[in-house]
Amino acid sequence: MPTILRPVPDLRERVWGGRRLGSPRGQPIGEAWVAGPSNVIADGPDAGRTLAEVAAREGAAFVGRNAGARTGDRFPLLVKLLDPAAWLSVQVHPDDALARQLEGPEALGKAEAWYVLDAEPDAELLIGVRGRIGGAAVRAAIADGSGTLAPLLAQHHARAGDAVLIPAGTLHAVGPGVFLYEVQQPSDLTYRCDDWGRPATPERPLHISQALASVRPASRPRLRHAPKSDRATLVACEHFVLERLIVGPDRPAVLDPHGESVHVLTAIDGPVRLLPAASGGTWPRSEPIVLGGLETAVVSAAASAYTIDAPAHASVLLARVP
Repeated sequence: MPTILRPVPDLRERVWGGRRLGSPRGQPIGEAWVAGPSNVIADGPDAGRTLAEVAAREGAAFVGRNAGARTGDRFPLLVKLLDPAAWLSVQVHPDDALARQLEGPEALGKAEAWYVLDAEPDAELLIGVRGRIGGAAVRAAIADGSGTLAPLLAQHHARAGDAVLIPAGTLHAVGPGVFLYEVQQPSDLTYRCDDWGRPATPERPLHISQALASVRPASRPRLRHAPKSDRATLVACEHFVLERLIVGPDRPAVLDPHGESVHVLTAIDGPVRLLPAASGGTWPRSEPIVLGGLETAVVSAAASAYTIDAPAHASVLLARVP
């Protein structure tokens, strides 16, 4: 049974990408998928396998009872880093039931959450519909498909430390200058409603009929700034919980999966150390496991209690299934 795995980041080229995640390889790098079903494991006995393959082999012992009850033997989360230098498309995601209806019986919907890692002074996010604009106006703008939708959406000034849950059906877009952590269901099912004048192509089509079926104009989430406590829940829904931990030499965090859920840990800054809370148990080795800034580790639901600390104060994001 694997106890801790280190996924290889999967860098994705995007027309809107920036430079924080690496130099362009043609198109800029817009996304790093750091932990999800398709991520390959970097080292150890399962090196070269994907998290999906390990989840299918080990089942609930790896993903946890909570995830097993919800998504079976799938790896239950997808964690990304986003670096836009231009606006992402205005988009919407379906819920599970609609995803199965539109895409097939194995499809999953996509609820997601954002945590702002950094933001330029004028960086913005579009989340939900603004003011008293009604559903008929929103649907007409989606159907029009010619740039009339974005002005109907609520503008939010982005600051480092902001978090927001984006339920399925919520219209949204990420603006340039926002460096973003994203956790979501293990699905990348996205319906573009408007692409800021970029021409539709086979690789980037608009999905007007699917968006009209998925949109919930009444969904209007608000940004929430992270509290200052050492362990704070940033967002929570039926699909995932996202927490922020602040650790240091005098303030370690002790975590225990209890068999409930796999833990996905991303160091916002580093280094941070992962080590067993007590001798014995199921920890894979005696020396600490070190994560640098923006590095990610996956801890099995079957792992024993473990400690996270750091030589200087550092922040870590923890994603799990409730």
